[in-house]
Amino acid sequence: DFGVERKELDAAEPQEFPNDMIFEQDPLQIVNSILPLYLNGQILRTLQESVASELAARMQSMQSASDNAGALSKKLSQEYNRARQAAVTQEILEIVAGATALE
Repeated sequence: DFGVERKELDAAEPQEFPNDMIFEQDPLQIVNSILPLYLNGQILRTLQESVASELAARMQSMQSASDNAGALSKKLSQEYNRARQAAVTQEILEIVAGATALE
């Protein structure tokens, strides 16, 4: 199970600010408005990284499939050529054997 514990903290002691420092908004209001934007940004970044990772995995699997297809094509071509060579050699042997038998 997944659980979250929440712990109440005491309010921090206010700090002394110079008299010439002016806040346009309450600091708590600023934090409350920035925090959702920050979390949305983090979630968006995580989703983008997930999509990029999936695309990289797809590209890698397609590259592997292309490499395997090339190797298979080369192997089949070699087997075909060997069979063709064997058939031609067999025919030559039969012709030579026939000519020898006639002599």
